[in-house]
Amino acid sequence: MGSPTNHLGPVLDSNTTQSRRRSSTRRRRALVALGVTVVLALPSVPALAATTNLGGPGHGGQSQPWDKYNLSPAGRTVTPVAINRTTGTVTNANGLLHSGSATLSGANPSVTLDFGEEVGGLVSLRFAASSAAGQQLGLAFTESPEFIGTTSDASNGGGDSDGALTATVTPGTTWTMPAAQLRGGFRYLTLFAQTAGPISLDHVSLAISFAPDSANLKDYANYFYSSDPLLNRIWYAGAYTVQTNTIAPTTGRVWGPPATGWDNSGTVGVGSEVLVDGAKRDRTVWPGDLGVSVPTEFASLGDLVPTRNALTTLYQHQASTGELPYAGPEVNFYGSDTYHLWTLVGTANYVQYSQDTAWLAGIWADYQKALAFSLAKVDTDGLMSVTGTADWARGDQGGENIEANALLYQVLRTGAQLAAIEHDPTDATAWTARAATLKTAANNLLWDDPAGEYRDNPTSSLLPQDGNSLAVWYGLTDSDTQAQRISAALTTDWNSYGATTPENGGQISTFPGSMEVQAHLQAGDATRALDLIRTEWGYMLNSPLGSGSTFWEGYLANGQLGYGGAYMSNSHGWATGPTSALSFYVLGIRPQSVDGGYLVAPEPGDLASVQGSLATPRGDIRLSWTHTAAIGRFTETLDAPAKAVDSVEVPTFGDRVAVTVNGRLVWDGIRGLADGAHLDGDNLVLNGMSGHVAIASQAVSRAKTSLSVALTSTTADPLRPNTDRTIPVTVSATGDQAVHGSVTAEVPAGWTATPASFSLNPLAGNTSTVVDVSVRAPANATSGQLTLPVTATSGRLNASTSASVQVFGNWPTGTTAVGSSEAGPNVFNGQPRTYYASNAIDDDSGTFWNDATPGVFPDTLTLTTPTPVTLSGVGFESIVDGVPTDFTIQTWTGTEWVTSATMTGNSALSRWIPFPTPVTTSQVRIVVTASQTQNGNYTRVAELTP
Repeated sequence: MGSPTNHLGPVLDSNTTQSRRRSSTRRRRALVALGVTVVLALPSVPALAATTNLGGPGHGGQSQPWDKYNLSPAGRTVTPVAINRTTGTVTNANGLLHSGSATLSGANPSVTLDFGEEVGGLVSLRFAASSAAGQQLGLAFTESPEFIGTTSDASNGGGDSDGALTATVTPGTTWTMPAAQLRGGFRYLTLFAQTAGPISLDHVSLAISFAPDSANLKDYANYFYSSDPLLNRIWYAGAYTVQTNTIAPTTGRVWGPPATGWDNSGTVGVGSEVLVDGAKRDRTVWPGDLGVSVPTEFASLGDLVPTRNALTTLYQHQASTGELPYAGPEVNFYGSDTYHLWTLVGTANYVQYSQDTAWLAGIWADYQKALAFSLAKVDTDGLMSVTGTADWARGDQGGENIEANALLYQVLRTGAQLAAIEHDPTDATAWTARAATLKTAANNLLWDDPAGEYRDNPTSSLLPQDGNSLAVWYGLTDSDTQAQRISAALTTDWNSYGATTPENGGQISTFPGSMEVQAHLQAGDATRALDLIRTEWGYMLNSPLGSGSTFWEGYLANGQLGYGGAYMSNSHGWATGPTSALSFYVLGIRPQSVDGGYLVAPEPGDLASVQGSLATPRGDIRLSWTHTAAIGRFTETLDAPAKAVDSVEVPTFGDRVAVTVNGRLVWDGIRGLADGAHLDGDNLVLNGMSGHVAIASQAVSRAKTSLSVALTSTTADPLRPNTDRTIPVTVSATGDQAVHGSVTAEVPAGWTATPASFSLNPLAGNTSTVVDVSVRAPANATSGQLTLPVTATSGRLNASTSASVQVFGNWPTGTTAVGSSEAGPNVFNGQPRTYYASNAIDDDSGTFWNDATPGVFPDTLTLTTPTPVTLSGVGFESIVDGVPTDFTIQTWTGTEWVTSATMTGNSALSRWIPFPTPVTTSQVRIVVTASQTQNGNYTRVAELTP
């Protein structure tokens, strides 16, 4: 199945670009506030120059250092490169690698051939004359070595493995797989005798079927080459993944599943080649997947014909209502508001990358109808309410979902630009206004400020990876600070295998992971993005579970294969986000607006050098840069055709710099002298340039090293005695020295705090990391709201903030709870649930008391302790879709109930509610007079604690 996210980055307008720059301005001002000395004296500036080999594709056959990373086969016929294993009696198996012959005989012999990387197509076998006629030879295929055997891995969608093909032996002849059984993605081929033999083979080959229109599979339009070999491998593996996902439209998967085996003779698109979701499966156009694979295709291969054909296919299957397919033929599913929007995102991407306005004119009426279909679902509060809940593998879709609304925001913004191309000012104006309204509504209704992220919808506590990443990538955030907070908060879901996905059960999902990479770069933290790329994509590339050449549909949080294991696609375009991110952000050749123009703005992170190219409708742009952080020098060489580059942003890394263009001083560290040079945050902006341009920047004064620290998020479950709490803290550093230190919390006597170490190198620019400080409360911890000072220290540098922790106690054994009413048990999301009053005192915030009288108040929950207890207040927790808003906390004097605390207008899921003075009592109750109205207007209390 396909998934979302356009990895070329969002279509940028001037507001988006300026917004990203202004974050650097605020960081610079913060340095001044921290006492950083700025040296104004400008020393003499030596002549600066930057010269780098800007060779690339089309280099006339001359070998280049990046060629070794290109995984595409040199020709369309390939042979195995290794023997993975044999079973039974196999004579001279290695002969199959060296123009010899191998013989299988006896009981259950097999040989597994390794093609060295992901391949796909039709296998041919030549049976030697020494073979026994009429013997039966089986063929089984797998992408991952985990499933090597006599049955193929799964692709047909029927729930079982695909089985095997059988070839009947005719000595001295060549047998070729039937066209319908083409195997689109595999690395390992197991040949096994189904009869006693002997079966002798003297040649095995594969006719590559993917990218059918490419005369030379290795001839990419673009290239990427950095100082980090792992990133180079990842860029080219992403390109190769998408190349294997480009197929002849008549070789798609037949749907529904065949009774046995597999059938790849389905017609899944128009034209001569089409971009689908995966090499092995589903071999179908899924519009969400195009959100990532199309930018990859443009940034690397440079061939957009498969994209155009995929989009044309989707528009040809548009329903009369305007709804676009969830998946194209032969699947032909509908019912997804998000995938419907991904087709519109893909439309803008294709037009932006190709400038194919003739194609746009041909589908414009369909586009308008499709956007009207989505806008009809926008509620009066300005947010779209999802009713077509099919999506990628995420859960909890529906309602006013942040993922869907971020997509709609991007569609409205880019749609307005498409309307301008189509000379449609009415739609351009209306859609721009609707985008502004949606942005305001999303930030008012979905933003969870304590968490530093967006909620999945207004009634959810889920903080999704996809919606938060898209909100940053597509500029839905209100400010750069907000984007940076989201970037930091997303890292709290990382583990040693990658970024886990809360909306997909904590698995590692490479589709929203691709979105997250874009988000970190859009938020201005290249180092964080590169860390994630190396961790998640480096794992896939190096894991013995994969093909070693292509990227996976997703996997479990422990690194094992997900999506049903054998059914998982090991070559899936939605997983290739880093390829376009590395080109558009890190190298720094980035599309600006739908109607053309490019921004050159490198984001170096921790890299020393990068070079690469991007073929655009206005001509090829080639860029090379080097960063010598230790001496504050940044040089770049740009070759660009006329009118292709709108502006150039030279990173200053927070230093005062002098900048030359072709040896001519254009910025002296204080003022601009030429080329429109001016500072915008941490970048020096120059007017658009063309031809061969050498730019050099040299620091003339360095920012003093400093630390800052902030809470990454403040939303967390209350702390109970004898339990641990993790406090995520963002530590940032600026200046000219690497810093190493630790963060700890100051805790009361009897508590324990476990410091967290950090290491930052701000020489490559302002950088930050998120660390987890752990605190533990003792058994006798005092209940209440506690403020803990948090300090980051590195040598003589330190920075402090504070964390607020709610400490909730436990009732004595034998405490009982009685509600004024209790809803009956039911089944929710396949799980039985109860709503007993006792759920409110079971120390489990996942269970709750639910009254049985929706909209009827008051509702009461009464707790009785076996012996009197002294209370200084109570701890209160609810759940997101039934929070009591107005209530009192009452205590029993022995003769009457007395109100000890009153709450009105509450919206907090958890809080400590103090009493004016301590109260000794054996009974306490909550009396609710109003609750939030969603989901039935019930009263729901998850925990009421001492």
